[in-house]
Amino acid sequence: MTVDSTNKTNLRAIVLEILIQSENETTLTGMLIHDVLKRYAYLSARDRAFIKNLAEGTVERRITLDYIINSFSKVKTNKMKNVVREVLRMSTYQIYFMTRVPQSAVCNEAVKLIRKKHMNGLTGFVNGVLRSIASNRIDLATIENLSVKYSMPEWIVKRFESEFGTEKAEKILQASIGSRPVYIRTNVSRIKPSELKVMLEDEGVNVKSVEGREYAFEISGFDRLGSLQSFNDGLFSVQDLSSMSVGELASPKEGMYVIDMCAAPGGKTCHAAELMMGTGIVDSRDVSDKKTELIVENKERLALKNIKISVKDATVFDAESKEKADIVIADLPCSGLGVIGRKNDLKYRVKPEDIDELAALQKVILKNAVQYVKPGGKLVFSTCTITKEETTDQARYLEEVLGLRRGEERKFLPDVNGSDGFYAIEMLKNK
Repeated sequence: MTVDSTNKTNLRAIVLEILIQSENETTLTGMLIHDVLKRYAYLSARDRAFIKNLAEGTVERRITLDYIINSFSKVKTNKMKNVVREVLRMSTYQIYFMTRVPQSAVCNEAVKLIRKKHMNGLTGFVNGVLRSIASNRIDLATIENLSVKYSMPEWIVKRFESEFGTEKAEKILQASIGSRPVYIRTNVSRIKPSELKVMLEDEGVNVKSVEGREYAFEISGFDRLGSLQSFNDGLFSVQDLSSMSVGELASPKEGMYVIDMCAAPGGKTCHAAELMMGTGIVDSRDVSDKKTELIVENKERLALKNIKISVKDATVFDAESKEKADIVIADLPCSGLGVIGRKNDLKYRVKPEDIDELAALQKVILKNAVQYVKPGGKLVFSTCTITKEETTDQARYLEEVLGLRRGEERKFLPDVNGSDGFYAIEMLKNK
């Protein structure tokens, strides 16, 4: 990676490479950032945080940043070379949202990046646009266009307004930007929540209890999970509060047989296995070796012996599983519109037509899932989205077409306190 004249790692050059890759690759930015931070684990916590915050923030605020840049540039962002576009975006983000960084330093470092990319003829253009942006700040709070204000594609804004009303839609959009809290789930098969809390605090972590969930905590004040012995020892997992609902609704008893159909990376599989305290079996499945390897990693770190992992396509009926499971967990592929606050570039990748296609795919999987549930058993269906086609419409399909009875239902909309958008429902099969 680029090194500057002071022989220090050029943090902005690292961020620039992440941003360029995020435009050219199908890999989500979060994974690119994760891989980069792993590669640069030797950097200080402060430098790593700078890389993470600048890369995530620039992607998250892309539409807003383009609006600002286009207000001062004759060449619009969609006509710029990708290097110039990303340098301007990341620099504008620093000017507006990282106010501790001197504006003169932002401009100077941007020009250096352009030179390092052998684009000397564009240094004057970049410098001029950034200095205009810095000296003529736009009051973002006064922007009425919600797509620009909250950096959300127009079609998603219109959909949220249609489904939830303008006021609630704006609250969802507001909750989709900014930092998110980190929640963890205690591995109750290995340690008591009270003991884990003490251990984390001894490691210098800020730990906050979660009302109504004894086993869950909000943590902060740490550099990276891999630096915590308690994490490496498998004493907890990171999981959003709304996602914990799946394990709670499943509520498997010791000795049960549970099938998790689309299990990677394994959070819900492991939660179920933990609740059974090492007994029974969680048959954890996903469609490829790449996906099941993620489950294996979590199983081994958490030291869970009651998980069986296999590669299976959930859309293909498995006759051997017919009416075998006490519980089937179906956390299905979806548009992900409930977690766009955590997966910053997902909103730019999903298309309107994807929702109907995903809903159709879900129906195929649910038809199989219902057949795996033994009489008197239950299916827990969940998705990390908030569209009716992928949530309540599917619950109605399970009830009216596939013959299950409704149990407890939980709906979560993204909120400013950090909860993700999520849907989960318990569906029961008659004996």
